[in-house]
Amino acid sequence: MERSLNNNFGPISLYLFWIGLYVIFWVMIPILSAGDSSSAEVPLILWTYAIIGLVCGTFLISLFNTLFLKKWVKRFWYLNGFIALVIGGIIDYYGVKMISL
Repeated sequence: MERSLNNNFGPISLYLFWIGLYVIFWVMIPILSAGDSSSAEVPLILWTYAIIGLVCGTFLISLFNTLFLKKWVKRFWYLNGFIALVIGGIIDYYGVKMISL
């Protein structure tokens, strides 16, 4: 018998929750870098880390859905597959770029 998350917190809610956390962190970046000089690169670095976290987290959520929520994935395979392929392609592209430096 397969257990899934309750109706209030399903697979789509996981994606929305993760994106919401990203937006909250994105809004906090100017607050976190307020004490730095205007020419500092701290906001750029924080935004880069935020985007990396968003991409990797979204990919991990799609893998989590595939492994643990099989009933939902069978119904909405195109949504989860699209997200996994696009985000996985982004990760592969930048991984190859980093290796070939």
